[in-house]
Amino acid sequence: MSALPLPRRRFGQNFLTDRGVIGRIVAALAPGAVENVLEIGPGRGALTEALLATVPHISAIEIDRDLAAHLRSQYPEAQLRVIETDVLDVSFSALAGALPLVIAGNLPYNISKPVAMKLVVERRAVSRAVLMFQREVAGRLTATVGTAAYGPLTVLAGRAYRIERLFDIAPGAFHPRPQVVSTVTRWTPRNDEALPESLIAPLKTVLRAAFARRRQTLQKNVRAALSGDDTAASALLAQAGLDGGLRAEAVPPEGFVVLARLWPA
Repeated sequence: MSALPLPRRRFGQNFLTDRGVIGRIVAALAPGAVENVLEIGPGRGALTEALLATVPHISAIEIDRDLAAHLRSQYPEAQLRVIETDVLDVSFSALAGALPLVIAGNLPYNISKPVAMKLVVERRAVSRAVLMFQREVAGRLTATVGTAAYGPLTVLAGRAYRIERLFDIAPGAFHPRPQVVSTVTRWTPRNDEALPESLIAPLKTVLRAAFARRRQTLQKNVRAALSGDDTAASALLAQAGLDGGLRAEAVPPEGFVVLARLWPA
């Protein structure tokens, strides 16, 4: 029997080994036999095995060639389709086809935020997802207005999905042990009215400007984004019904949506 592939630091690999936690993740995802199930970062296949005990076939994206080869040696392609590449290079829409994706994943910490943004942009290809993040990132995803964790990620992800924090996972559930606590989250897409496709780019621009210097007021940050034009910044904020004296963390998501609709192209 060949040895299991070793974790690679450059991919931020921490393999989930706790069977109790794995069972809770599968139960939270509740995949159906005819659903289009995708696993991101299967690693050595602990969650993969549990998913395949529930559904007849899944796809899995794995960037590590040794892990991809290991998974192919364990399962026939009729059960497991291994896509050996970076998840950020994969089109969720192409994978979904006519059947939206049901996604599970223990995300490497170094790509968790880019993957979250990918989910926002390609949300129409997603039916639901259960994903594990570093607890700090999960806190940003679910933060409330007025807190230090509230920011662009909160607003964008929260407009695209209803995100629930399900439970935390201690470092001992992984090999090797990470130095942080992880959190499992469940993502359910909102309807397109909450974040129309045409609004994503201007909303990103507005959030980048508003949170550029967190300790500065909205007025100062918007002014800087508008080439120092204080009059234009005041007029734009007034039209959006926003108090320029506030900091960005005090503005609810709806305020940024209104500002994005008015933002000059």
